[in-house]
Amino acid sequence: MKKLLTIAIVAAAVVTVPLALAQNAGQPAPQQGDQANPAQAEADAKAKRRAQANAELKARGQQVPQREEEEEEARKKR
Repeated sequence: MKKLLTIAIVAAAVVTVPLALAQNAGQPAPQQGDQANPAQAEADAKAKRRAQANAELKARGQQVPQREEEEEEARKKR
């Protein structure tokens, strides 16, 4: 019985794998990293710069300015 089950599983894999590869053959591979979404990469870089500037201001004991303009811009985009 175990041999029959093993043979059935192997046969299913032999049929399924080539079919799955054939379906994906014509599609381009998804991009990874910063190239995947340039707008998101730019937003992440901007957030990192802002966080760094805020950390420097806090380290000096200065008050961190509010970003009302950026909040308005984000609301408009939604």
